[in-house]
Formats: sequence, structure tokens, C-alpha cells
Amino acid sequence: MRTETTPAGTETLDFDVEEYDAYLNSEVKRGTGLDRVDEFVRAYESGQLDDSDPEVSRLVSLLWIGQNGHRAAA
Repeated sequence: MRTETTPAGTETLDFDVEEYDAYLNSEVKRGTGLDRVDEFVRAYESGQLDDSDPEVSRLVSLLWIGQNGHRAAA
């Protein structure tokens, strides 16, 4: 992981692929109790998770960021 600072002084974190995958898996486990991202994606896509749950929304956003704006696939 690399830490950088924008011209405006905001710190950003830059993960490599493996680091981001590990981060997502830990966040999914913490937020939902599911063990892996692919389990979360399957549960979300099948309607088993509540879109109004802030934790689900946060995890979906993290997946979106990790996919560079492309749909995450299970």
C-alpha cells in the first residue's frame, strides 16, 4: 500500500490488487459475517441482502471502486 497526497493536501491510499482483495474480504467479513467477497456478491445479486442497510451499501461502493467502476462479478 502506498500513501500519497493530492495537490490539495488530501491523503490517498493506493492498494495493489492483492492488498485490495484482502481489504475487501476483511470488510465483507466484518460487515456481514460472510467469509469472502464472492459470497457477498452472490448474496447481493440474488436479493438476499437489504439495499437499505448502510453496511451493504458501503460494501457495494467498495466493490465498485475496486472494479474501477465496472460491475463486480461473482
